[in-house]
Amino acid sequence: MHFPCIFVGEASRALRSKLTRLATASSGPETAFSSLASWMEWPSPHADGDASSDAPVAPVLLFAADQLALPAWRTVRVHLAEAGRFFVVLLPAGAGTEAVVAALREGAYDAIAEDEPPSRWHEALADAATAESLWARLFGAPAAPTPDGLVGRSAALQQLRELIARIGPTSASVLILGESGTGKERIAEALHAARGDGKGPFIAINCTALPRDLLEGELFGATKGAYTGAAADRPGLVEQADGGTLFLDELGDLDPALQPKLLRFLETRRARRLGGRAEYSVNVRIVAATNANLRARVAAGQFREDLYYRLAEFTIELPPLRERREDIPLLCRHFLGLATERHGKLVTSMEPALIERLQAWSWPGNIRELRSTIDRLVILANGPVLREGAWSPPGAGAAFASEVPPASAPRAPSLSAATDPAVPLNKRQRRELAFRLLAESGGDQSWVAARLGIHPTTLYRWCQSQAKPTP
Repeated sequence: MHFPCIFVGEASRALRSKLTRLATASSGPETAFSSLASWMEWPSPHADGDASSDAPVAPVLLFAADQLALPAWRTVRVHLAEAGRFFVVLLPAGAGTEAVVAALREGAYDAIAEDEPPSRWHEALADAATAESLWARLFGAPAAPTPDGLVGRSAALQQLRELIARIGPTSASVLILGESGTGKERIAEALHAARGDGKGPFIAINCTALPRDLLEGELFGATKGAYTGAAADRPGLVEQADGGTLFLDELGDLDPALQPKLLRFLETRRARRLGGRAEYSVNVRIVAATNANLRARVAAGQFREDLYYRLAEFTIELPPLRERREDIPLLCRHFLGLATERHGKLVTSMEPALIERLQAWSWPGNIRELRSTIDRLVILANGPVLREGAWSPPGAGAAFASEVPPASAPRAPSLSAATDPAVPLNKRQRRELAFRLLAESGGDQSWVAARLGIHPTTLYRWCQSQAKPTP
């Protein structure tokens, strides 16, 4: 892979010569040199290039380790994160593990030492270039905020946006169907926002959260003394949502005794408070949602057919996350920003290899599960970059392999219990296991390092020491 390189820091004559020889050997362009102060003037990657191109359009950054201790580094680090840059840190000859860990905690993609061979230099820089190019293809240009609050670019989401734009301005009732965690309430909020009048509120209630008697009073209101604890007249949610939208979540489990009362309200937009005599009328839009098969419940006599058709003037079926995997990178970026703000952690990016692993998982809990996963990764992160090895799918192994599409199948066979991180291994055992996994995976060092939770540099050094002949 041919790529330009920028070295940031003070470069000795020997280092300049080494970088020049490296560029010549790989038929790449000459290395440019910069100081930390002037690096900010370099253009952002992919600003004028095509994000779908395989070749990187920005130079790979090689930072001298001493640059990370300068006061300006914090500003540069934020700029790197915002621009989606991957960089490599050059360590002094003989640097130990602590220096490597320190570089990784600053967000470096990799760290190399001055006394390592040119092949190792080229490997580190080429891997960083490949990762940055992959990041650009996954995310492209930062997505502009959308009024509907929906995140993604998939064809399914675009069709959903068009449907919301058509239905939203009307007062028609809408039934949203989809698996748990697919974002049904977010779609209801988007429909409410699309009305555009801005006069009434958006009120949501989970129909399974309250027993029938209390749910009726919660929906339609109650008069003083209507039930134990009703100390005063209280308006219902339909009154509170007057002029706006009432969202009824998990409607498929609505008590049969309450269904005819809801049907009458939908037909007349009139209701009576629990224990009251006078009726009131409201102008409210009803949006309902369920993960149940309402048609099957109608056929089984568990849900009124006339209520179903009154609710489903328009029906929106949400696809599960496994059917819109192309949206996962943007969702990850969105949830990463929310999680870092919520938990006060400085986590700025994710390795593209981690994104690809997340895309390969089936996500039975859909978007809600993905968000929880990103939250946990941010809480446990010990550096600004979430690495590939930071996450394993629930029940990793055979279960994961069965969920991965053939094009994205892992390159290594399923592992035995010896790779379970809960089983402590000493250094000798870890080395032996690393060499066995390398043999099984065809020499895939990146995969083995991520699986064992070690840095690729450490694995490379193990391999180098193993290859040296015994005197």
